[in-house]
Amino acid sequence: MKAEILELSEDMTPIHGYVDVNIPRDVMWEKFTRPNTWYQWNNCFFWAFNSELKLDKHLIWCFQPIRSWYFYKMPAIAKIIELEPPHKVTWEVTILPGFYARHTYYMEDLGNNRTRFGSWEKATGWSFRFLKWFWIPHFVFVKDCSLEGARHLEKTYNQQNAPLSIN
Repeated sequence: MKAEILELSEDMTPIHGYVDVNIPRDVMWEKFTRPNTWYQWNNCFFWAFNSELKLDKHLIWCFQPIRSWYFYKMPAIAKIIELEPPHKVTWEVTILPGFYARHTYYMEDLGNNRTRFGSWEKATGWSFRFLKWFWIPHFVFVKDCSLEGARHLEKTYNQQNAPLSIN
């Protein structure tokens, strides 16, 4: 039901982007499935509790501020509602009253050890609309940092000329 509401919502245009990187999809997926290491390559994350992605489990993390001079760390809790290794993970945020959001990260195998890494997010609800001035820049920040992070992983992978180490 919530998915249909979000799909029909005109509260926002989805924030979406992707980047193509020279990393095999399986290597990228292996690194990605360790949320507690996301902060090492994706600057939008400050910290994450989970050591792995599991369907129907909650994902718990904190975001960095959207501007370095803002003094906050924003906690987040989401439920993983889709997990299709090594292709995609989708979670939904429903903990805030009047706020419903879905975020998907996906990886598409382009062949020749290349991967398309993408981020997609959309939200709706009365509290989303009230704070839209904050949420839209936040979603853009998450997308941009995530795509930059994928580029960072590509550089690391090419320097190592081997699979990415997982801490």
